[in-house]
Amino acid sequence: MDDSRLSLLTPRELECLRGVAQYKRTKDIAIELDLSPKTVDAYIASAVRKLGFTDRDSAVRALVAHNPELGGFSSSAISGVEAAIVPVAGSLLGRLPWPFPTQERPANDLGYPGTVAAVIIAASMMVAAASLYMLVIRMLTERL
Repeated sequence: MDDSRLSLLTPRELECLRGVAQYKRTKDIAIELDLSPKTVDAYIASAVRKLGFTDRDSAVRALVAHNPELGGFSSSAISGVEAAIVPVAGSLLGRLPWPFPTQERPANDLGYPGTVAAVIIAASMMVAAASLYMLVIRMLTERL
């Protein structure tokens, strides 16, 4: 990526890309910059287009690789940049919506109904695992 493309970006577009590099959701970037989520998406789409990429991750990776001194970018937070340090599975799990905070996502990604559903599913899985464990123990003790 050359400097001429980078100079086409507005300060707002750079701020929005910085948020993407930090794994912030559009909603969180919008709150931080006092914009609407649609406006943030528009800024990001415009920046991606100006840089000549088709998706945000590629644009952010190229931007960080070209200009690492841009403040606020965390190269380890961008999927695929430091594969030796951040395993692919960890990155994938960090992107899933969870009903509880994770290190990569400090905010709850689910609304109230989604959180309730996730808790019910988790509880059901624990009950099923405990039932299976008790069934196996009973079968083993009957054989003795």
